[in-house]
Amino acid sequence: MARLFVCWFSLVLCAGCADLRLRPYRDDRCLADYRYALGEQRLDIGDLQVCYQELGRGRTVLILPGLGTNIDFWQLNAPVLAERYHVLLVDLPGLGKSAKPDAPYDLLWMCAQIIAFLDAKGVDETSVIGGSLGGHLGLLLALHYPQRIEKLVLMGSPGAWEPPGPALRLAFLLFWHDALVTDYVRWRWPFLYQHMFRRQTPMTQAILRYQMAARAGGGYFAPEGRAMSRCLRSIFDNSCRDRLGAVDCPVLLVWGEYDEIHPRATAEYLRLHLPDSRLVVIPDAGHEAMVDQPEAFNRAVLSFLDGGTAAVADGQ
Repeated sequence: MARLFVCWFSLVLCAGCADLRLRPYRDDRCLADYRYALGEQRLDIGDLQVCYQELGRGRTVLILPGLGTNIDFWQLNAPVLAERYHVLLVDLPGLGKSAKPDAPYDLLWMCAQIIAFLDAKGVDETSVIGGSLGGHLGLLLALHYPQRIEKLVLMGSPGAWEPPGPALRLAFLLFWHDALVTDYVRWRWPFLYQHMFRRQTPMTQAILRYQMAARAGGGYFAPEGRAMSRCLRSIFDNSCRDRLGAVDCPVLLVWGEYDEIHPRATAEYLRLHLPDSRLVVIPDAGHEAMVDQPEAFNRAVLSFLDGGTAAVADGQ
């Protein structure tokens, strides 16, 4: 009982500190008025509603954003890709403007929701562009639903980490708590956000204002924080490290030269172990390379989508 009281008191104190620190970011008007640059569409998949965007015609390309981000981060890329392809961008369940139910948010559960979305849109086969967590999901989709994935683009993605050992699993069991992770994400987000990019622009600043307005109210952000916590925890249990050789679709790895979140060593490991892959390092770009250097990113991705790995040279 004493242990439960200490945990409860610590959580309340942590939440109170986060609320106090984030008070300058409160902006109810921003929360009410903010709209994604390329529009917002909604689709019900069973009991889950997802927010998405749809552009262009032709073969389908599905864009999956990273943890803590949303489809608005891809506004410099989707219109260019849509000149040749049918582009779908989806806020992952629990994140962005998609619904945030009390769900497992295990990565395989997330993959099942993505497949359900494709089914609802009548898409039998798609190429996937995944940023960070979206790339990890792309790897899992290629492994578990290989008949649905034509080509795969991984940008700054995890997925090949060493699975956690007994000590780390015990630490997760004892100390991992959705509320603690939520408050950590809330008050650390400006610091984490600045490490996603090499430079800030009016676009990135507008997105940050909206994200911080959401995080400034603990109750408002709690469902998304819960989803982020469970996704992040699930990453460690869903490593593809020992299964990379089974990925049988072409893969393009796109990495920012100065990615501080998933460093280049991760990309080189993936390049070595994915059978049909190429690695393109984008100069003067950070973790969100498609924002820092959209022209270079779009050029590399279109070359790959048009011609596969044969059309892309390592290091381009």
